[in-house]
Amino acid sequence: MGEQEFRLGGKQYTLSRRAVEEALSLVVPKEVRRYFILVSGHRYPPKQALAETLGLPLVSFTTMDANRILRTLGFELIRADAALGPPPRTESEQLFEEYLRVAGFTDFTFERDFENSRNRPDYCLPLGSGDVLFEVKEFHAAPGDVMPGGAYDPYRPIREKIEAARKKFKDFQDHCCALVLYNAERPLVVLSWRFIYAAMLGNLAIRTPIHVATAMQPTEAETGFANGGKMVQYRGQTPIAPQNTTISAILVLEQLPVGRRRLEAAVAAEEVQIGRELNLQEHLQRVEQARGTDRDVSLRQLRVVVHDNPYAGRLFPVDLFVGPYDERYGPAGGTISRTFAGQQIVNLPAERSPIAKLFSAKQNKDSASLTEQPVTPSGVLQGPARTREETRAWLDELAQFSDKIPPMPGETFSRQMIYQEHE
Repeated sequence: MGEQEFRLGGKQYTLSRRAVEEALSLVVPKEVRRYFILVSGHRYPPKQALAETLGLPLVSFTTMDANRILRTLGFELIRADAALGPPPRTESEQLFEEYLRVAGFTDFTFERDFENSRNRPDYCLPLGSGDVLFEVKEFHAAPGDVMPGGAYDPYRPIREKIEAARKKFKDFQDHCCALVLYNAERPLVVLSWRFIYAAMLGNLAIRTPIHVATAMQPTEAETGFANGGKMVQYRGQTPIAPQNTTISAILVLEQLPVGRRRLEAAVAAEEVQIGRELNLQEHLQRVEQARGTDRDVSLRQLRVVVHDNPYAGRLFPVDLFVGPYDERYGPAGGTISRTFAGQQIVNLPAERSPIAKLFSAKQNKDSASLTEQPVTPSGVLQGPARTREETRAWLDELAQFSDKIPPMPGETFSRQMIYQEHE
């Protein structure tokens, strides 16, 4: 259903169902009394839904107005006392429940009520050390995601989810709380560990010292984290204190393309052996030959990557989510490092995509050092230094981000396109 026009309070408005859903994506539902609408599996009172969408105070219109407009937009109004059965689950919630069950955690509860809060985090997992709360958020494609040109902020989508989780967890400082992220279909949302920590601690940046008098570079360039992090409070551009310490960790839930990675590694080894690159037809042949084997490009593995918040008030349990394909990153010895890797992920060939190689030049792929700030508790992440030549090579790699943008009709095939799943 497209846009609909209506009058409210003497003013003319144009609104669509999609606009309502997008406006509520970061809004915590209020208590439902008589009726509600379902948006992404969550129950919103009609007045709250319309007020948040239009930016109007609740007292400026009636519940009857809200019901009328939402029905026109195609929403179903559901009675709170109706026999609904289990609340519907989003794709990410279904996958997270599947992961929990496979990992042996079957006693979790969904949207449990709490005495001292109207908020209901998506999941509560009881452990011996206390309950762990999870808020599950997913990314979906939206108009304007793929732009013909201009700047793009890769951290904004992640930071929006962190902000939504902050609101949901605001009454649960005495609990261990984790945000779970899953990218269902949104392009240009990168959930690798460096981007997660950049969203938490500050934008990724390159610092290149230049000698003013000689215009020469006296020391090596270094990568690090600038400002804008959601876990850091700033005064101007200066970090002064931690914030959002209730969020113990950010978890990335993903279906790891294990078959594709094995096939890419096998093809790379074959190209080294024969001394040339395979052509398009040969690549497609390898894809067909790999069907039904451990190199089948459709073979995926559900897993979790844990990113500990260095400033968390409560630590995320160290023995939680340590499956054979799981990973964990966090502070260790003054650095942000990979602190756990399951045996299967250790044995799996490394990712060969441009994004995975972005920061690979002359540095351990699993760590980045912290700038020493003994007084300020909110230090800025900083990676190992690079030479001028390595910096140029790193900048050249940025051009390969174009491979992440869906091709326009008539464009040729890239290697990444060949190894996507084919029906």
